[in-house]
Amino acid sequence: MKKSFLIASFLLLSAMSMMAQDRIFNYTYQSAVLNKGQKELEVWTTVYEGKQDYYRQIKNRVEYEVGLGKNLQVAFYLNSKQKAFFDDVTGEIVMDATEISFSNEWKYKFSDAVANKIGFAGYAEFTVATDELEIELKAILDKKIGRTMHAMNFTFEPEWETTVKDGKVATGTELKYDVNYGFSYNINKNWNLGAEIINRNVYIKEDQFTHSALFAGPTVAYNMDKFWINVSVSPQVAGLNNPDGKSGLNVDEFTKMDARLIFSYSF
Repeated sequence: MKKSFLIASFLLLSAMSMMAQDRIFNYTYQSAVLNKGQKELEVWTTVYEGKQDYYRQIKNRVEYEVGLGKNLQVAFYLNSKQKAFFDDVTGEIVMDATEISFSNEWKYKFSDAVANKIGFAGYAEFTVATDELEIELKAILDKKIGRTMHAMNFTFEPEWETTVKDGKVATGTELKYDVNYGFSYNINKNWNLGAEIINRNVYIKEDQFTHSALFAGPTVAYNMDKFWINVSVSPQVAGLNNPDGKSGLNVDEFTKMDARLIFSYSF
């Protein structure tokens, strides 16, 4: 009887894990992957706001995600971004041209956040644009405890951008490495409320300098049937490493705040 109860409990937990949406955070990833043959369409919008003067950047992503089975999923993204900022030379707001890029993501789940002691997944994403190349590698840890979900990510992202300096084509290198922690509480079958803390770091090879800042803010997630939507606001709360030893927020490399909306439909 006891053995049957344990087996039934394990199957129930596994089923709950498979039925759970892919994510309840916007910046912090979870170990869950889609089941074989399951497909999901996600639409992302991220708004970056505020530097020393006026600054706003909007990034959009449309993602098509497919479960390949054996704990593996693949995704394809079409990305766009555009920014506007105050030019202190002309005294006007300048709007850059829209940039388009393409990304390919691979994610493999080694263990489950519900059925195992801890969930663990590996993640790799490759992005190519006309003047830029990025590789994003991520270690994902998470655990469901009662009605709460805890998740932690360790991210390493080298980026190469081609520009023109002194009349010559040059490639600049940046190394980004972030640490994310997300906490969420399941209010009921539809709603989750939580918060995310992000330590963002950018090493600029040409300057031999690492920018660092801490972001933190709330995340609200809603899901029903095959649809879910998440909203997050992430203001910068501290500049941990600023150029010239300046105090306060790091607005040389980062913005004062960013907000993200993601909604998805699975089929």
